[in-house]
Amino acid sequence: MIGGLHGLHFYNSEAPHVMTKPSRVFWAIGLFGLIWNALGCYNFILQMDPGALAESPAAYQVVIASRSGWVTAAFLIAVFGGALGCVLMLLRRATARPALFVSLIGVALTTGHALWAAAAVPGGWSVVISSAMSLAVAAGLVRYTHRKAGLDLLR
Repeated sequence: MIGGLHGLHFYNSEAPHVMTKPSRVFWAIGLFGLIWNALGCYNFILQMDPGALAESPAAYQVVIASRSGWVTAAFLIAVFGGALGCVLMLLRRATARPALFVSLIGVALTTGHALWAAAAVPGGWSVVISSAMSLAVAAGLVRYTHRKAGLDLLR
């Protein structure tokens, strides 16, 4: 609607929308998330290499060896989707929210498998800790982008 009365003020509802300027914390969180997910992408690539896998700790070897195709796909979606979501966040795109949410689902599935597989392995606690950290970071990124979209930081 162009022109209308709202109280005693004349306004134009089709005027360009002014976005809020992000704080340094926004950029720091986006950059941290991108680095975290880029390291996850590197980890995924290393896990696909049998030579690099042989040098991994025994608990990680057991978890990776027991991983089915759908869990590997969830891991791929988790890390590459998270990296894409963080790039979109840094570009201030609202599509960062669904990308990071899909990544969170991938992290949850991967973490569930890792917890199940590592439970019976000596030294499996290190797998549990790293999986819990990944889940916390993914959930934190989803929550942060959800809050910031409401403040007009993502378009």
